[in-house]
Amino acid sequence: MYSGDHLGLTAAGNAAPPPRTISERVRSRGEIDMSFACVDAKTALFRSFQSGCLRLRVPRRMEGDRPCAVLINTSGGLAEGDRLSQRIAWEKGSRAVVSTQAAEKVYRALATGCEIETRIDVAAGAEAEWLPQETILFDRARLRRDTQVSLGADASFLGVEAIVLGRTAMAEHMREGALRDSLRIRREGKLIYADVLALDGAIDALMSRRAIGNGGCAMAVILHVAEKAAALLDPLRQALEQAGGLVAASCWNGILAVRMLAPEGATLRRDLIASLAVLRGGRPLPRVWSC
Repeated sequence: MYSGDHLGLTAAGNAAPPPRTISERVRSRGEIDMSFACVDAKTALFRSFQSGCLRLRVPRRMEGDRPCAVLINTSGGLAEGDRLSQRIAWEKGSRAVVSTQAAEKVYRALATGCEIETRIDVAAGAEAEWLPQETILFDRARLRRDTQVSLGADASFLGVEAIVLGRTAMAEHMREGALRDSLRIRREGKLIYADVLALDGAIDALMSRRAIGNGGCAMAVILHVAEKAAALLDPLRQALEQAGGLVAASCWNGILAVRMLAPEGATLRRDLIASLAVLRGGRPLPRVWSC
């Protein structure tokens, strides 16, 4: 029966109830639960659960000596109330890459914003590469992102987290909003790395301060946790002598960390590519990075 809700009336002619708040509306939910396993000395996708707006594809063509899984957010970006949950595991001895089809876009929040939760488990002897493309925050976006990495004995991990504040290619800036970005890495249950970035309020003004952003609006952290990490520090620093933004690299206890700050997204991307070329031993980045 026609209800007449769009007129503010029910079928009985009574006043319709007030519309639900934004937090009660159905929003995009995406979940990925996947794993790689080593079978007959080759790595292949072993478990693949996907629901909501998140999908994954594994191109038939290998990325060098290892498969590359590509995550796809079919909603086209994140808006108020959206939530992504990503669980990725590398079983013993496996070697694989996970990337994203494109840069993730986070749009203006109406209230609390959106969330991305990522859980990465890397078993003993496995080599994991977590190489998502940049996350772009539009003006007044609000994002909470939490990444937890668990490493087994002698497992190696190469990961990237990159943020661009505003659509810099269109000369747009993120003037206001909020970002809370948390990253923790554990080796056999022991916390070995922790980092939290929190920006709230007048983002553009905060980033203009020398001690915070020095006028930059694009930033990234690269982490390489491996026995051979220390040997890559000097070659990496040599490659970064030509960096377009501010960069710094250090290494301790088998953890090589690179921090980057750039005036816009294109410069950050060039510096990321130069760094990853060294850390990946000259292997080309996943083809989605060149799309």
